[in-house]
Amino acid sequence: MSSSRWHSSTTQSNSNPQSKNCFNQLGKQAKRADDNNSGLNKPAQRKSCSLRWQARILFCSAIATLATVLYATAATILLRSLENVEIEDTYQNVEGFLDTFAQSQVDFSLRVTDWAMWDDTYQFVQDSNKEYIEVNITPESIQNVQINAAVFLNAKNHIVYSAEFDLTTNQKIGIPKSLNQYIATRQYLLQHSNVNSSISGVIALPQGPMLIASRPIINSKGEGPIRGTLVFGRYLNNTKIAKLAKKSRLNLTLHSLDRVLPPDFQIALASLSQTQRIFIRPISDRLIAGYILLTDLDNKPVAILRTDKPRTIYLQGINSLRYLLLLLILIGLIFAGVTLPLLERLILLRFERQEREERYRAVVTQASEGIFLIDAQSKIILEANVALQTLLGYQATEILKLTLYDIIVGDREQIEDDLQQILVKDYNLTREYKYQCQDGSLVDVEASAIQILYNEKDAFCIVVRNITDRKKVETALRESEQRLSWQASHDSLTGLVNRREFEQCLVNALNSAKNEGINHALCYLDVDQFKIINDTCGHVAGDHLLRQVSTLFQNRLRKTDVLARLGGDEFGIIFYQCSLEQATRITEALRQQLNDFPFIWKEKVFSVSASIGLVAINADTPDLGSVLSAADAACYAAKNKGRNRINVYRPNDREIAQQRGEMQWVSQIPKALEENRFCLFYQEIAPLIGENHQQHYEILLRLKDENGQIVPPMAFIPAAERYNLMHLIDRWVISTLFAHLAQSQAEENTIYAVNLSGASINDDSFIDFVQAQFAYYQIPPSSICFEITETLAIANLSQAVGFIQKLKNLGCYFALDDFGSGMSSFAYLKSLPVDYLKIDGSLVRDIVQDAIAYSMVEAISRVATVMELQTIAEFVENEAIQEKLRKLPVDYAQGYGIAKPKPLI
Repeated sequence: MSSSRWHSSTTQSNSNPQSKNCFNQLGKQAKRADDNNSGLNKPAQRKSCSLRWQARILFCSAIATLATVLYATAATILLRSLENVEIEDTYQNVEGFLDTFAQSQVDFSLRVTDWAMWDDTYQFVQDSNKEYIEVNITPESIQNVQINAAVFLNAKNHIVYSAEFDLTTNQKIGIPKSLNQYIATRQYLLQHSNVNSSISGVIALPQGPMLIASRPIINSKGEGPIRGTLVFGRYLNNTKIAKLAKKSRLNLTLHSLDRVLPPDFQIALASLSQTQRIFIRPISDRLIAGYILLTDLDNKPVAILRTDKPRTIYLQGINSLRYLLLLLILIGLIFAGVTLPLLERLILLRFERQEREERYRAVVTQASEGIFLIDAQSKIILEANVALQTLLGYQATEILKLTLYDIIVGDREQIEDDLQQILVKDYNLTREYKYQCQDGSLVDVEASAIQILYNEKDAFCIVVRNITDRKKVETALRESEQRLSWQASHDSLTGLVNRREFEQCLVNALNSAKNEGINHALCYLDVDQFKIINDTCGHVAGDHLLRQVSTLFQNRLRKTDVLARLGGDEFGIIFYQCSLEQATRITEALRQQLNDFPFIWKEKVFSVSASIGLVAINADTPDLGSVLSAADAACYAAKNKGRNRINVYRPNDREIAQQRGEMQWVSQIPKALEENRFCLFYQEIAPLIGENHQQHYEILLRLKDENGQIVPPMAFIPAAERYNLMHLIDRWVISTLFAHLAQSQAEENTIYAVNLSGASINDDSFIDFVQAQFAYYQIPPSSICFEITETLAIANLSQAVGFIQKLKNLGCYFALDDFGSGMSSFAYLKSLPVDYLKIDGSLVRDIVQDAIAYSMVEAISRVATVMELQTIAEFVENEAIQEKLRKLPVDYAQGYGIAKPKPLI
């Protein structure tokens, strides 16, 4: 919660009980004072009378001004809108005329077409026969086509015949030279590219604007060759304009640009151009005109045409404004008649309020909570009671020189917004913020502010309560929550992100890879020498090493990367937006830096290295579990290859695939134990020499998968050994076997061989567990023979000797399994108090055809005989091997040639 802003939610005036009680107490005390001092004194009455007359004058002036403004605004908006409507309507009329004029051009061009596609015309331009003129160029035909000029030209553009016609007198006159010159200088009128070519438009002549049309002369079938050109012309005189006006139902006036234009046409010409050929303007209050710029075939202006329209809409608007003025006057009179009495009443209330304020001031001075008034505009402190002065450490004269911003610590804009809400919405606003005392110290307060009227001005009455102690408690709770939140996502020893937070970051990286195609990389790192340092120097040294390694990595990584301690000496790194090659370079630098780092503890120097697995994260990465499994497998592969190296995960890497296969058993083995899906088999160990009535069996372990299929032990035993799960399996085997023996009441003259793992031998509580099982199931220890491998015994000889001796003291037997598998030494047999030597099957299976294997088995048998140990041969698969073993001699045989494993239960 920031101290620079007002806090809490905005509430109604009764939302804060303490502030409400304070205001209520002030109101009750002031009401009692009102009861004792009701009414106004005479000076106040005289002053109020004068104010009432002033208010009447000001009020009437305001009403008149308001009505004037409303009328002016309405008139401006209405008349402007109506004028726009008129302009738009006139614009549409002008466009309608343009359509009519265009249609008249089309009709005129069609008349020319009729003459140009006449076979007689086709023949006339070739032979110039006078009969054609006498028959066809008659007053009747000229009146019919309504032309003022006709020019016939042959294929060489020589005039065959030309004439001008006066349609009023029906007489032929000489063609104007200006028209001949115009035609001669405008070759595009004569050079038609095809039989369908047509040119029409307006041209400027000294006689006035003329509408002309030009067509190629062809036969009546519409075929060529083109033998000449026919040009007809029609003056746009008043007669023609009158016909166009009648046809378009508009008042039209045309003026040629080569003559002096009337004033309004000159104004229009200044606003017209080739791109803007229409101009609309009101001429008077009763008439609006639209001007059209006519251009010739060369796209040059030749004339201006005007259309006139009465302003009926505008005149209707003027009448509406007159009614509006009368309505405003009527409303003003009614409003004044209703409002003036209320205004006089308000003036009386003002004086009454002033007297109440004086009484309130006396009550506020004695209040226990801080109360002060500030001006709504300037925020100057107007009044402050003793409690507020004491809280902030100011004298009465000093505090009245301050503004709200001098004592409040916060964002001025936010404070302005909150106070504005009180003005607009009449809120009783309650907020928490900090006040600054005179000595510079800060105090937390809760303030309730409400709008009041003070000396005819808006003011705020603010009641404050000291909440410093409460804020301290809240701060302590908030810090505790933040600390707990940090601890939930970080490792307390190194301060790095913990496994849970790291996996969440990894999920985000996987999502961005799938959705946005961004590549990342995951690094799984294991400190190689941590266990040695931790065991030899203590946990304090180990913790110190982890902190130094964390600092070493943090200084090397990018700011965008995530470094986490996943547990023990394991670290994880997410390289965001990083290719596998770049991540490999960064990781190699980390490995090299760690390898060069000497860890010193109490004058001892240790070299430190790391085994690192690296895996790419891209759109093909399936999920969180798979990428973690791949990185862990790559890390273990690096450790198996000799440590202090980086192993990059490749999907087709057999070693990593084996590691991942083993890792899958980490979750399956505990689940199988919980669901009791392990099962026990037994295999007979048969005597080879002499008569031995004692039965001997080895207990074998199998696992049923979720589909009920039997899984051989070598599929899950290596994983259980690697991930420290074998001690759980050993205990399950012993408790299950003992329970079966107790229930089936097995014969006393039977020995059951049970294999033990290194985890159980190194478990200090395992012997206590075995003793408890013997006692609970009442199984004689002499019926149990524990087996440990030769490799395991040699790896920790002293530990193995002590373990074997303790169980033999209970009465159990012991066998040394896989003897002769490659690391055996007869010397250490003197130290191991075992009863049986189980000869490794790799030697036994070859003794028939391999003399060396036979000699090795023979040597083991002789040594065992001298040490009074019994021998058991493994992997005895046929009678020939049994015969060889009897000759050596070997005491017992075990294998498929003797008996196959069978379910115990």
